[in-house]
Amino acid sequence: MFTYIKLNNFMSFKDVTFDLRNGSKGAKKFISVYGENGSGKSNFVSSINLLRRSIDSFEMLVNTDKIRELAQDKELPDGLLEMVIGGTSILRLTDSCRMIECDEETSVEYGFQIDGHEGYYILSFGERFVYEKLYYFTGKQRGVLFEIEMNEGKISPAFSNKLFINKKVEEEICDEINKYWGKHTFLSILNKERNEKNEQYIKDNYLLYVFDILDMLQEITVHYKKTSYSGSEVRAGKPNNILHSLDVGKVDIVYESLLDRSERILKDFFTQAYADIKDIFYERRYEEKEISYKLYVKKIIGGKIRKIDFKYESAGTQHILEIIRSLLGVLCGVTVVYDEIDDGIHDLLLKNILESMMDDISGQLIITTHNTYMLESIDIKSVYLITVDYQGNKEVKCLDRYPRIQGTNNPRIMYLKGLFGGVPIVDSIDYDLILNELQNGDMDVKGGE
Repeated sequence: MFTYIKLNNFMSFKDVTFDLRNGSKGAKKFISVYGENGSGKSNFVSSINLLRRSIDSFEMLVNTDKIRELAQDKELPDGLLEMVIGGTSILRLTDSCRMIECDEETSVEYGFQIDGHEGYYILSFGERFVYEKLYYFTGKQRGVLFEIEMNEGKISPAFSNKLFINKKVEEEICDEINKYWGKHTFLSILNKERNEKNEQYIKDNYLLYVFDILDMLQEITVHYKKTSYSGSEVRAGKPNNILHSLDVGKVDIVYESLLDRSERILKDFFTQAYADIKDIFYERRYEEKEISYKLYVKKIIGGKIRKIDFKYESAGTQHILEIIRSLLGVLCGVTVVYDEIDDGIHDLLLKNILESMMDDISGQLIITTHNTYMLESIDIKSVYLITVDYQGNKEVKCLDRYPRIQGTNNPRIMYLKGLFGGVPIVDSIDYDLILNELQNGDMDVKGGE
């Protein structure tokens, strides 16, 4: 779970800190980020998306090679090919995270807590990675596990004397760093090492605590919507005991229990959340070793219960199906990050969904939203506001830091009145001026003719 995130020269953030700590209790389990359009809510999510994707940079490289091979037969235009490949490149991603027209390096620092142990991870980059540091538990105490920086074109790594059990392995890793670091992080190099070596080799040669953060990151689910990318980025983590695709797909016949469990969960949820949905179930087609499944609902329409393929449900209902699996993850100890979670969902329905699960969260749920109804019921310690001044400087504050809130006050009404900031306050729009410009433009076109 994240305890804080510091961003310097990151997209629209010059210097901000999201402090997600709950005093001496460690990380907060639920964080809801508010702010006016363009304030940087999605940019905050992108900082977590960057961290999650950075450890898979070697996998991205493999995918790029596969795309090139497939493209040879398809005769894709060079521009289209490079655009597709660019989407798989970690350096392309870091470049998109840089503040525009800024010569200073971008730096991100992630505080985290795993099994009661706190630590932090720092990553700095310009055109490539230039600094990386991990501070975490070493076995008996906390300390720096590794620190790597680029000095005048030379890579300078420093390791804890507990990180490597075998000196030869340290030498081999230094060779890997000289080959790859800068285009890849050291965490991604360690992830590659673990994927390529057997479990016993890793246990015999490394301090296993260094892999705690990799385990945490690989279980994170990030739903990130940004126009410069292809839509929602979904990482499959826990829970492992339900289907990865909840609407349609195939599953090995020995795992039919996954179908049964997923069906029960969806039935419990949808029949309680929707008055007109009376049942939800999978139609199954049994093959030799697999089961093909498709989700259907039974809902009452015009006084009659009708069977409907789930794909014909509204966009909002389908969106809820997308987030159910992720939300179940926070009940299994996973960190789930969801950008614009309220997109297409009725405010009151989302409020009820989140309220009902608050007491059962064992992981961490981080959302960005415009849903103000939740402000009436959730703990103000879970609410964060991004405010922007007239100089474009941004500040992040937890709602409990505002002294105006008292027991009898309604935080939602206070927020909508602009007492905390974080809401759009603009002058009235002069549509006569806009209409005049349109008419003048029409005259210019006619005159040109």
